Parts: sequence; structure tokens; C-alpha cells
Amino acid sequence: MSRGDRWLLVLALALSAVGLVMVYSSSAIIGITRYQDPNHFFTRQLLRVLLGASVLLACARLRLRHLERAAPWLLAGSVGLLGVLEVAGHVSHGAARWLKVGVLSIQPTDLARIMTVVFLAWWLKRSPPAEQGFLRGLLPPLAVTGVVSGLILLQPNLSSAALLAVTGTVMVFLAGARMRHLAIPVAGVAAAFALALMTHPYMMGRFQTFLGSWAGGPPDARGAGWQLDQSLIAIGSGGWFGRGIGAGLQKYLFLPEAHTDFIFSIVGEETGFLGATVLLALIALFLWRGLRATARASDPFVSLLAGGLTLQIGLYAIANLAVATGLAPTTGLPLPFVSYGGSALLVNMAAAGLLYRVSAGNDEREALARQRFREAS
Repeated sequence: MSRGDRWLLVLALALSAVGLVMVYSSSAIIGITRYQDPNHFFTRQLLRVLLGASVLLACARLRLRHLERAAPWLLAGSVGLLGVLEVAGHVSHGAARWLKVGVLSIQPTDLARIMTVVFLAWWLKRSPPAEQGFLRGLLPPLAVTGVVSGLILLQPNLSSAALLAVTGTVMVFLAGARMRHLAIPVAGVAAAFALALMTHPYMMGRFQTFLGSWAGGPPDARGAGWQLDQSLIAIGSGGWFGRGIGAGLQKYLFLPEAHTDFIFSIVGEETGFLGATVLLALIALFLWRGLRATARASDPFVSLLAGGLTLQIGLYAIANLAVATGLAPTTGLPLPFVSYGGSALLVNMAAAGLLYRVSAGNDEREALARQRFREAS
């Protein structure tokens, strides 16, 4: 714990602390409305942050070679949970994304996406696409990614499935795959995306609303564009310095899912341009430190693991921010570390801990090299 990049730990905890404050501010009204308790969501999020901090520290101490050995089994377990979800999943808002275990509710999708990254790093180290070619080096990892993404899509969860497919494709590219070979999976992802839109009317409605707003038409403020319209109102009304923490108006049941998918809109409304910029800077700094750890890693498994984890957190952040600002169709993706949620927060904390462990290994290797240089001289 003494040699790693402590910024990765500090930034993860700082973003979670910001999330705690904003979850309390954005969820008090809906907590009173649904549960007669303004602290309902805050209390649960506080417990999750405390548990997440324990996960963060545990993963920061984890030996990566043990994780590497267990990679196939970890993926098999997460895929098994996705299979159970199709049979016994809890349905909410038209999607079966949760497994109820007593009083606990978990989303196997979050576990599957991080285990897919671990497995791909394990596989690509042993079968580099540049050496093994398309059939043996490229096709198997993409097939595994496609299977996991397909199981996630069945829930249905188009956004998470698409981001996992993008993560897998980029990891294969980072492992040395040729650009012409990647044209096939990219075309497959595009075809799956189009098929999902055609077979799910509510997804198509959101996509058409998004295209209509970009074509110059006003958002459907009374229909599919309600969330986007209220989100833009929240962000626009914040001005430079915001209305003040707790003084926002859109959380009074105007903006749906204000504490989850659209928490950035509340940040913009209550802290203004200044607060939103600080939040974006914290996220960008975390991603930079993650990429720094990736670039300094010498072992292929470690480098691909760090790159995949950083990429995944970055994609989720970009997707959430794009939705809140009208740059992408409405999805159900949380803002990493900040949005209300259990499984996603724990997985992101685990990713931050693993990134710290990667950075610690890099520093230990460099310290040993400097010591040997001094001894030799």
C-alpha cells in the first residue's frame, strides 16, 4: 500500500463523497414521497460507500497473479449469474436486471462486465491477435464478449451490452489486432444495435426523439423527451454558481431518476458551472491516472487489465454525461462513483483498487530497477 498511485484511491473516495452529498440532496423528496423517509436513499448509499471502501482496500492488496489464474472461473461464475437472471430475475421498469437475495438486490451485469475485462486480459496475454491471427487470436475473445453482451441484451439492457462490446473490441485492438480484422466485429455490433432498436419500441422511441432534437425540432417534452427536457432545464438554471446544495427545484418530481441516471443534472443545477466543472475534472483526473498506470505496466495481463478497467469507467462516464446533456439517447447508465446504486458502485470501487494495485506493481518494479542500478554502479 506504500508505493502505489494514491491519487487513484483518493479520487475514487472523493467522487463517492460527492455522490453521497448529491444523492441526499436529489433523493430526499422522492424518499418522502415513496417511503415517508427523506434519508431512505442516503442511508443505503452511505452503507454502500462504506462497503465499497472496504472492497477498494481489499482489491488494492490483491495479488494480480492470483486474479489472473482465476480469470476463467470468475467469468464462468458471472455468466452463470446472468443465466439465472433470465430465469429468476426481478423485473422493474420492464427489465429483468436484478437478482433478489434476501434483502439484498444485485445486478449481475456489473459483475459480468468487470469479469469480462479480467478474462480478456488473461486470454489476450496468452493468444496475442498479432501472432495468432484472426481465427485463434481474435475470434475467441470477441465471441466471449459477444455471448456476455448478448445475455445482457436479453434483459433488455442495450446500453450496457453496447459498452461491453466496445470495451472488448478496444481491448483486442490494444492487444495488437489488425484494423481490417476489427471491421467484422464492428459491423456485428452495429447490426445488433439496429436489431435491438427494431425489436424494442421504447428504445426506438428514445432514439427517434434524440434524432429529432438534433435535426432542429423541439424535444417531445410531454412524451419520450420529458427526461431530456427536464435535465436541460436543471443544468441551464444553475448558472455559474448554482442555486445552492439542496435548493434545486427539478428534484421535486420534475426530473425522473434524479438520484441515479440524471444526477449530473442536479449537480449542474445546485452547484452551477463551477461545481460541474470540478466534478468533470475529478473524473478526468481519475481516468488520466488510470491510463498512466496502464502505460507503465510491463506485463501484458496487467496492462490490458488496467486499460480495460479505465476504459470501462470512462465509457460509462461519457455515456451518462452525454445523456444528461442531450448528446446521446436516454439510457439507464449511472455516473461512476456518483450515482445512487449498489452493484455499480462496488464494481467501480473494485476497479479503482485494482488500478492502484497495478500502479503499486509498477512502482515496485521501478524501485527495484533503481536499486540494482545503484548496486551495479
